[in-house]
Amino acid sequence: MAIGRVLVAVACALMLTAQSTAAAPSQDDYRPAIMTMRYDAGELTGVVHAPRTLVGVRPVVFNVLGSDAYAQDLARRGIVVVQVGDPSALEQHRELWRDLRVGKGPLALRFGGFTGHLAVAEP
Repeated sequence: MAIGRVLVAVACALMLTAQSTAAAPSQDDYRPAIMTMRYDAGELTGVVHAPRTLVGVRPVVFNVLGSDAYAQDLARRGIVVVQVGDPSALEQHRELWRDLRVGKGPLALRFGGFTGHLAVAEP
């Protein structure tokens, strides 16, 4: 009976201390989480691709008629991308995001978590 307990204890110890054989993802497979959100502010509409977690100050770039794949790639690199459909409204979108940077304007309610984390690119 005592030998059985010892064998069980040894087997448990071996299982707990054995190295895992599960394949760990390589750095090449790592893809940071991003979020994609649409906004409407009066007559202005845009699509935002951003890192899911904002740490520090992140650059904001404006992409006119760009592809989602390109914007998502930039977001995975830590850049907040605002896609704008109307090039003539680009400056108005920039102004919205400048206001949001300090917690003001019509985007502040929906994108409040972005406040203090943005550096809006200037032309």
